[in-house]
Amino acid sequence: MSPLACPSCGASYRAADIDRSLGIASCHACGEVMDLRTRAAADDARIDALTKPPPAALPLPEKFKVTNEPGRLDVKWRWFSPVHLFTAFFALFWNGFMVMWFGIAIFQGEAIMALFGSLHAAVGIGIAYLSLTGFVNSTRVSLEQGVLTIKHGPLPWPGSGSWKKADLAQLYAEERINRGRNGTTVQYSLNAMLRDGRRVQLLKGLTEKAQVIWLERTLENRLDIVDVPVAGEMAK
Repeated sequence: MSPLACPSCGASYRAADIDRSLGIASCHACGEVMDLRTRAAADDARIDALTKPPPAALPLPEKFKVTNEPGRLDVKWRWFSPVHLFTAFFALFWNGFMVMWFGIAIFQGEAIMALFGSLHAAVGIGIAYLSLTGFVNSTRVSLEQGVLTIKHGPLPWPGSGSWKKADLAQLYAEERINRGRNGTTVQYSLNAMLRDGRRVQLLKGLTEKAQVIWLERTLENRLDIVDVPVAGEMAK
């Protein structure tokens, strides 16, 4: 078994550096203090993950179109859902009303009326754009040459990015439940723990639990990441 080493400078701990009563180790080289109890718990979790039997294969989520080849994984799905039919109808009604509003304001020379309608017009344009993305946009998750890439398009939308395999320590899913007057909605996100300790959100707005679980398990398998529990992750 390799000797216990300081995570900060890499120096091996000496017997005098370890205080078993407090469960800590103080590095004689750099003074870094490590909680041995936390280290032991993390090691136990990783050992459990490595020794447990492999999970059963998951069925492919209905919307996903997958290309799975040696050295390349590509997953794509469209955004469209029946909700976008409602937003399209609402955007048409809203913006039609605003066209009449501005027509009256211009015809009558009412500058204040036109100015007042500007904010509502901006809202209408935003709703129309949101509806349009639902009809034409897709999300693509690809893994090739050690780089995980997520893109949304063709219409611009935030959330695209790329991450190197060497920077990804763990993937995990989160569940968000929103309760309002119109009912309860549930959305899921796929997140990553980076090797420098930072957490980043890779995907959000997934509507099915099966989607985020499939993505997490498939990507971890292709990235050679051993699945271990992460604080705050969704129960599977």
